[in-house]
Amino acid sequence: MEHEDSKFYQRKWTQVLLLLGFCFVFYFLALDQSELRKGDEIRYARIAQEIVTGGDWVSLHLHGQPYMDKPPLFFWLIAFSSYLWGGFASFSARFPSAFLGTFAVLITFFMGKSLYDSKTGFLSGLILATSFLFARYSTRANIDATLTFFTTASLFSFLQWYRCSKQESEGQMGIWRLSIYGFYVGMGLATLTKGPVGFLLPLLVGLVYLLIQKDWKGIKRMRIFSGMLLFLAVVLSWYLPAVIKGGQAYLNETLFHQSIDYYSKGWDHPKPIYFYLCNFPVDFLPWTLFLPGAMAYGYSKDCYGKRKEFLFLLTWFVVPFLFFSFSAGKRDLYLLPLYPAASLMVGKLFGDFIFNRIERFRREWISLPLYVLMGLILIAGLTIFWLLSKEFPFYSPYSLPIACFLVGGGVVLFFLCHFRRYGTIFFFLF
Repeated sequence: MEHEDSKFYQRKWTQVLLLLGFCFVFYFLALDQSELRKGDEIRYARIAQEIVTGGDWVSLHLHGQPYMDKPPLFFWLIAFSSYLWGGFASFSARFPSAFLGTFAVLITFFMGKSLYDSKTGFLSGLILATSFLFARYSTRANIDATLTFFTTASLFSFLQWYRCSKQESEGQMGIWRLSIYGFYVGMGLATLTKGPVGFLLPLLVGLVYLLIQKDWKGIKRMRIFSGMLLFLAVVLSWYLPAVIKGGQAYLNETLFHQSIDYYSKGWDHPKPIYFYLCNFPVDFLPWTLFLPGAMAYGYSKDCYGKRKEFLFLLTWFVVPFLFFSFSAGKRDLYLLPLYPAASLMVGKLFGDFIFNRIERFRREWISLPLYVLMGLILIAGLTIFWLLSKEFPFYSPYSLPIACFLVGGGVVLFFLCHFRRYGTIFFFLF
């Protein structure tokens, strides 16, 4: 296995700049390459436009009619973006998603650095940025990339508080107190983005993590009373004026019908309980293939000293997965808040493989998925050319470069895997 321990990996701000540069090219340059799509994009941009033209920043409207499906924060961001970029267009409507999606990548980097080291954080940030579904919704005028940023920021604050609160040094007491309040502020902003799910996910992850460890003192130290007061202050800063203005009907529609009824009855997007077992593996490609190995590695002897860190990530992954699986209404994008956790687990596995930190863990956990990926790439290249040549002969000349690229990529991947060039393999996939 190669050892690629260069200064490039050791400089934190170099890694941050590289992540920012990648997100700029991959996200921001793509924002105005197509018109807003029918459905959510056009609807959300229209709501933001009516905020600006009507001057009502409390009650949302769509085509002049009250809009009660979602809280206002994301629409406010699009409205501010229109001021920043001089009007409503594809770029300004999608800018908040790309901007906060980029910051979700950066928070993932800093969380990986805090849990493990900066190399793991850097690889985890790249994995999140290139996972199929996260990249897709970071370049669309859609709420869920923004929700993912706020839930990730909230959980990062919780993690910093929990780690610092274990320290007995007097100099760190103020830091963890500030961090726990960041946990509640993040929940409040996530709630203003998409309703009750914004506080339920971080709160459940934090409480379940402490309960699994039987850390009853940790639950007492969470300052739940004062923290929830801060959370309510954030949420009620909009919700109270909105309910006063809209009345009881507004309260029933936004809180009960759009949240509780949707979760329990699934009147929109009804799907079976196993829906995410089928969709998530596709949406997290190509990194899905390495996730089972990452989970096994987290409980291996090589990671014995980092079990609590891995338990936090596993809790963060499992709790939202189960929460949304039991919901009657399902969409693939609902799982975005757990993508940073999955990225950090896979980033830890790749980081330790690349930098020779694995001693007892079987390398087949990463080599076998690589061979599977090779096979899929080769099959995809050959299938694309064969199908288009047979069914759409006119397009076959255009498919040839794609087929050659995929087949060639599969061959290159085979030789890199054979010689255990795992660092090169990672960046080849990236």
